Amino acid sequence: MENRIRQQFLTHLARENNHFTDQSYVENFYELDEQIIRALQSNQLQLANTLLETLTLDLLKHPMIDEYHGVRLYFRGLTYHVSRLVPVSNSNVQTSLAYTSALLRLVDELHTPLDFVYAIPVVTESLATMMSFISSQDSSDHRVLSAIRLIEEHLTDPTLSLSSVAIGVGLSNNYLSSLFKQETGETITERIRRRRIEASMNDLIVTSLPICSIAKSYCFSSCTTFISTFKTYKDMTPLQYRQSHHKKKR
Repeated sequence: MENRIRQQFLTHLARENNHFTDQSYVENFYELDEQIIRALQSNQLQLANTLLETLTLDLLKHPMIDEYHGVRLYFRGLTYHVSRLVPVSNSNVQTSLAYTSALLRLVDELHTPLDFVYAIPVVTESLATMMSFISSQDSSDHRVLSAIRLIEEHLTDPTLSLSSVAIGVGLSNNYLSSLFKQETGETITERIRRRRIEASMNDLIVTSLPICSIAKSYCFSSCTTFISTFKTYKDMTPLQYRQSHHKKKR
């Protein structure tokens, strides 16, 4: 029995190897996959949608015995990948597992190219929510977790502030400020600033947008402020970060 199963595996392996003879296709797949993960981590849903749509259409063009096998496999793999990032100690792990189960069932119900394309916003929104659970594990207080989610969802909103977050969770500025600092070790303002810098890193890598445009999209008062803040957190300027990443890819 073991020999028969081993032979089956080798037969399948030989068949699959023939599907990936185009190295450029493989490289493009992994590059897009990495960009999708970074976009989800920084809650850039529009970018994640665009990247996932590009990858989906590429997979649908790739020859398979079942023409939807490749894209369905990828959607399932992406869901599992994000799910595994949420540690079991996280207070939202049960919710994450519920999202995972619902997404896997949804993916299995997709049967046409349009099904997959129309499902993309639902998939990215759900995965981004699961990603937000990862950054939420530094507190067990539901009010702090709500504040963190609000911050993640509004990183590019110029009205995002201590006051807007406090209103969103139904607490006074002073009380939320004290509670948030006690639970996370940083203030609301510090969290907003840090997460905006971390989110901007993805734009620096995957786009050719001018640095000042990226600064504006993340609500920094000026390009100079963005550069100095970025350097405080990353010990290099945005341009140096972009150049260092591009050098690694060569």
